[in-house]
Amino acid sequence: MIYNNKELLKISIVSLILSLFFLLISYLFTMKGIYIQFGTPAKGINHQFLNGLFIITTVVSGVYLINYKQKDKVIRGIVIGIGSFIFALVLLNGLEYYDAEYTTFSSPDSQESFLIIETGHGEIYQLSNSGLFMTHLTNIRTDDGYKPFLNGAYQLEWKEPNELLIKYVFDYMEPNNFQEVTVTYKFK
Repeated sequence: MIYNNKELLKISIVSLILSLFFLLISYLFTMKGIYIQFGTPAKGINHQFLNGLFIITTVVSGVYLINYKQKDKVIRGIVIGIGSFIFALVLLNGLEYYDAEYTTFSSPDSQESFLIIETGHGEIYQLSNSGLFMTHLTNIRTDDGYKPFLNGAYQLEWKEPNELLIKYVFDYMEPNNFQEVTVTYKFK
């Protein structure tokens, strides 16, 4: 399909507006500990990938619009440089999850689902039923990047009405030395 310049201009404007809107929404949700995704990590599309995709769309649309109106190489270079820098930051942040281990579990009534991402520390999330969101509950730390959930070195105690006590081994050299963290989660 071949587009003329006016059609490409409209597509670029719409793409730019939608990309900026999504990035704003994603940022606002992230500030509240809610992450937009499609499916459960590691099988789904995570928020870093979505943000990177929308940053690329924003940069490409912005460069096209600047080039359409001004054809100024300096401004185009600045936009490409800033966009590339932001994209590189998102990419580097995503590399933290390259060797991540994912552990999922559900509440005893199977109504609530949780995810632990271990990368050298642990992040505990509550998953939405739709798979479109996950809410950050808390972080855990271990000694020297030990991954207790991967190794099955943890215990779950369900408290009423919406509390979960997680006991986990802090250091693999001391398998009986448990740390505890209590998380409060929301009912769906």
